Amino acid sequence: MNKLIEISNLKKIYNLSNKDQLLLIDNLNLTIYKNSITSIIGPSGCGKSTLLNILGLLDSNFHGNYFFESKSIKEINSKNLSNIRNKKIGFVHQFFHLIPELTVLENVILPALVQHDNILDVNNDACKLLEIFEIIDKKNMKPNKLSGGEQQRVAIARSLINKPNLILADEMTGNLDEKTSDEIINFFLKFVANHNISLIYVTHNKKYAEMAKIKYELRNRNLILK
Repeated sequence: MNKLIEISNLKKIYNLSNKDQLLLIDNLNLTIYKNSITSIIGPSGCGKSTLLNILGLLDSNFHGNYFFESKSIKEINSKNLSNIRNKKIGFVHQFFHLIPELTVLENVILPALVQHDNILDVNNDACKLLEIFEIIDKKNMKPNKLSGGEQQRVAIARSLINKPNLILADEMTGNLDEKTSDEIINFFLKFVANHNISLIYVTHNKKYAEMAKIKYELRNRNLILK
């Protein structure tokens, strides 16, 4: 299997206001393969979101080695890191992060506007995603007119608009009721598996964590393979 991400000896330290230090991740090693689905479970405050931020190239202030598609991110300048993040990584968050002033369609196409000149092609791609996610009839509505499950479907569609290699999802069902959460997680896992996308999702829900092929627990500042 081809490696997408390889991390070794990762250490993350936060400097606190009183000059003390908080060691959140220590000597962590992780390999993510292309077309794989990985879950990371752990309690609140254990460092799951911090690890996702590092994986998503949002935080480069760490010790250790991180290779994305065999390239060390420490040797890539900030502009190229931003390009990789925009083109190859999609993000899904617990609280959706949709822009309330924009319509559903406008929210979905927004990440693609950075790199595409042909707005017609982007619109077509977005509409195809909204059809797959069964919310095409909501494309001209504002997010506050949608249910929580519908808003999360929009957020997931947005994460896919640039056809990324990797999706990072942070408690993507944490703000939804159990029935809607079940629908979202089942649909999303099936979609990424069918489209050969790598997925890493963090959760505190044991049932959802078990649905991944590769399962980790973040405990005592490190990952334990389940």
